[in-house]
Amino acid sequence: MQPNDDILCMLHMLQIILGVFGNSLLLFLYGFNFITGKRIRPIGTIFVNLFLSHILMILFRGVPTAIQVCIQKIFLRDIECKIIVYLQRVARGVSLCNTCLLSVFQAITISSKSPKWAKLKANAPEYIVPSCVFMWVLNLLVDVVVPLHVTGPGNNTFSHVNNNLGYCSIDWHAITTSNLVMWKTLYDAVFLGFMAISSGYMVLVLFRHKGQVQHLHNNNVNPISTPETRATKVILLLMISFVCFYSVGSIFVIIMEKSKDKSQWTIHMSAFFTSFYSTVSPFVLISSDSQILSCCNTFKRIKNSHPHSLKSQNKYIETMKFQRRK
Repeated sequence: MQPNDDILCMLHMLQIILGVFGNSLLLFLYGFNFITGKRIRPIGTIFVNLFLSHILMILFRGVPTAIQVCIQKIFLRDIECKIIVYLQRVARGVSLCNTCLLSVFQAITISSKSPKWAKLKANAPEYIVPSCVFMWVLNLLVDVVVPLHVTGPGNNTFSHVNNNLGYCSIDWHAITTSNLVMWKTLYDAVFLGFMAISSGYMVLVLFRHKGQVQHLHNNNVNPISTPETRATKVILLLMISFVCFYSVGSIFVIIMEKSKDKSQWTIHMSAFFTSFYSTVSPFVLISSDSQILSCCNTFKRIKNSHPHSLKSQNKYIETMKFQRRK
């Protein structure tokens, strides 16, 4: 293994460990809130859906790439390649859709209290679960044709037009001629457009809120940041992270598609940045979301109180034994 391969191997392994740990931790914390009967915000369902898609994205995109670069062994057959590449694209699509859904739902939540928005705000939580299910079904259908153009690395059927992923190959010529690229680009652009509009609206609302806070501060009133404002800032941070890493990943994909001589470094950096949002986003939420932070504090209190209860129980048992001896 060359020095560059060692670096790539460490990057992929670190990304897999951090990504799976961060998303699994958030799933555990939301499950802990549900079990303990703590009130979960309606937006929590979207977060859970997002964490699941991120875990799938990291496992089906990161693990094959890490094995290929670390062990340097071709281990996938045609059918396995078709399934893995299909699930990669489905997970990426679900991540995009749920990030967009987060932005739109939060924009509705902080919208003005005018009568025309009131009914929409009241009914919006009821549509979250159906929307999450619809996102999965939609992405499962959108990419259903992709496996037809995927082969294992040992298959030379499309060797003259293949886009080598390192562990699998895609017949890019067939995808291009069937207009799948155009439809997929349009599909992504629609959700990115909704994300941009809702994010812009949230920024506008935050500026208005900032003006109100400054007015209260000038009147010597202690301004209080509302939970909706804090949640909006967290979601905006997620939007910015998604757009940044999506853009960088897209640049590497374009370079990989246009280049005739594809270097392994380009292929693996494309995979790395494609999964980077899935790795970073849970830690953005852990450090910023007040409900998750309160859940962590509750869990710590329970954990810290447990040794004291054991000590008191042991002390009681020793006291009873001493009395019996007397």
